[in-house]
Amino acid sequence: MDFFVYSREAPGTEALRADDDLLEEHWAYMDRFAASMIARGPTFGTDRKTVTGSLHIVGLPSVDAVHEFVAREPNNSAGVYAEHSAWRFENLLGRTMWDFPGAADEPRFLIIARSDGDPETAAGARPVPPESLSTALRKELIVYGALSALDDAAPVGVALAAQGRDRQAVETLLEQGRVGLTFFPSIEIHAWEFGGRR
Repeated sequence: MDFFVYSREAPGTEALRADDDLLEEHWAYMDRFAASMIARGPTFGTDRKTVTGSLHIVGLPSVDAVHEFVAREPNNSAGVYAEHSAWRFENLLGRTMWDFPGAADEPRFLIIARSDGDPETAAGARPVPPESLSTALRKELIVYGALSALDDAAPVGVALAAQGRDRQAVETLLEQGRVGLTFFPSIEIHAWEFGGRR
């Protein structure tokens, strides 16, 4: 099973983020999951410098395993994160971020759209099939998939990562791309970059 884990940064963790030993521990831990990783990387504020969180989309054998994945992650143990959101993930593109053929010099963004417990929205919280998206959006999609609850696999939203020259360009691309995100009451757009060893 694939799982989408988004960990939100705790305030005042800049010193921890700058700790080279902790960074190496984090990378070494993630190396253990490299074969099943679909995407990973930090999110940032509008300045694209202040870290706001961290994304990991990873294949794990069970819901218990995703809880263990979060609990044992070195940044989490050190207090870098304030909270975690975790869902089942259906990889609708059938590829990883490393398979993305786009140019490496354009900014990237992570978008999370959720029903937030609204029964009416949750009932229709399925993503648009990739083939129904606009050609322009499909060209910029890095990751695209359905989110569902850990416990009962009920649909809760859509997550995607896309490339564009800036946030406004990505918002326009989403509006014109027939992705249907306006259906969801909660939409987050984060500046994001590919993670991993540098």
